[in-house]
Amino acid sequence: MVVVTSPCPRQRPNSRAGFSLLETLVAIVIIVLLMSAVFPFLAQSQKRFQGNEASAEASQSARAALEVMTQEIGQAGFNPNLSSGKTLAQAVAPSGTAQCVTLSDITGINPGDWLAVDSGPNYEVVQVLSTSNSTDVYLPACSGPDQIQARFLMCHGSPCALSLPPSPSASPVPVISYNLPFSSGILAAAGTSNDQRLEFFGDINQNGQIDYVVYSLNPVSPATSVTVNGTTYTLYNMYRSVTPVQFTTLPTPSGYTPPANNSASLFVPNVLYNATNKSGPTGQPIFSYTTQTIAVVPTVVTAVGTIVVTMCVAISPKSLETQTVQWLTLATQIRPLNINEALAVNEAGATPYLPPLPASLPMTFPTNYYQ
Repeated sequence: MVVVTSPCPRQRPNSRAGFSLLETLVAIVIIVLLMSAVFPFLAQSQKRFQGNEASAEASQSARAALEVMTQEIGQAGFNPNLSSGKTLAQAVAPSGTAQCVTLSDITGINPGDWLAVDSGPNYEVVQVLSTSNSTDVYLPACSGPDQIQARFLMCHGSPCALSLPPSPSASPVPVISYNLPFSSGILAAAGTSNDQRLEFFGDINQNGQIDYVVYSLNPVSPATSVTVNGTTYTLYNMYRSVTPVQFTTLPTPSGYTPPANNSASLFVPNVLYNATNKSGPTGQPIFSYTTQTIAVVPTVVTAVGTIVVTMCVAISPKSLETQTVQWLTLATQIRPLNINEALAVNEAGATPYLPPLPASLPMTFPTNYYQ
């Protein structure tokens, strides 16, 4: 019997054998070297991305604020226009003493405005001293609705037997307002507007309401300063306050506190400014003015024809990537058209008809002014 035997199968090497310790150590060293080069790049890219986001946010916020400033400052001095549809609701006897009379409507009429009353031989122009919506402490207040206080030298309303010769007025008696702009719409006297604060008033929203607006600086908290080219600049927040004008004459006894304007809210954060040098990193003040002195009854006022706004807004306030001071500059020139119109009226010889600065301005800053 023949027995056939096959050769023993060849033993295969173990295909699941792992890396040796030396191979593992070499791989770890290579990965560490690669990561040491990649991580700083990723960190730098992250800082650059965050810096770009902060820069874009600061730019968008500051530009939006500058647009609001341009619109509001451009409306400084605006006195809301009136229609000629107003009439006297009562007969008026002439008198050298101020008296309260009722109109069909006093919307948009403020103390200081001039009114053309009546027509024909009874026509006259009177100045409004106070209204039902505002009082004058030196004159009796008008208690009735839709009343104005003025001095009438002519007889109005039928019959007008006191006129010589007797002449009936038109019925109803028309009243038209000389709502000319306020030449003092931007307050530029001592103690008001300066290089870092702007105070102005007017119908800034064209809603018939005269508002008093203040842009002012207040240091950030905690106090922060940065150095640019050897000059130290403080970080400020710019605030904005809007208050309806009261048109109220203030009494003079000592200890009396004038009405305060509304609290201010944050408008533009992180504005770089050196109060001693009165400038930002550009070397320019935040607000600068082109003025003209004009004679307006009953006083002389300084009218501002152009305002230059220059704001340097810090980002973060330092660059996250380079840790250097970084800022963006926004600058514009604003020409309040209403004030320039008042100057044109003055030059044309209509000075007596320009309304004076409201007696209640400027207002005071309350202790809780900055919110």
